Amino acid sequence: MDVRVIADVETMRALADPTRVAIVRLLMSGNRAAPPVMSAKEIAAALQESQIKLYRHLKHLTSVGLIRVAETRLVSGIQEQRYRTGQLHLTIGGELLANPPELTGALAALLDDFRASMSRDLAQERVVLATDDPLTMMLLGGTAVRVNPERAAEFRRRLHALRAEFDELDGDDPDGVTAHFLLGWYTIRP
Repeated sequence: MDVRVIADVETMRALADPTRVAIVRLLMSGNRAAPPVMSAKEIAAALQESQIKLYRHLKHLTSVGLIRVAETRLVSGIQEQRYRTGQLHLTIGGELLANPPELTGALAALLDDFRASMSRDLAQERVVLATDDPLTMMLLGGTAVRVNPERAAEFRRRLHALRAEFDELDGDDPDGVTAHFLLGWYTIRP
């Protein structure tokens, strides 16, 4: 499944936990044509988390279909499951936008996951903070401005197109850099 529209509260609640968001993000990363298939041990190592802690999260994500068991194999006499994403992209259905508690929880977990990932990369001195190279320079900003509805719609259309372009990348360029992208947009009624 390429795009999953989250249309139920239970799936939205599953995304209200930063660890579960990190698992889904990890399994949705990489080559879009062949997303990663990982064991709990591999996921734990990638997220720098305890493998034991992840099992209940993996079970929860599997129960709502955000991830699925891709294969089961026997390793040293123990049955090991390997997981794959259930989709390449997530979108929140309009009916859930009217459910602020679940939406707020999922948004907080998404922002926490992005912050934690950036903090880890900063602590490991992997992020270029000051440079004249526009390819690697960190870009972070935010603003709020009043614009007419037509102009707001045009900005949103262009941001959506940029996100779609980013999502279409296969993410498998051997000479490439890893780019992290977080986009937020909302309007307030007058």
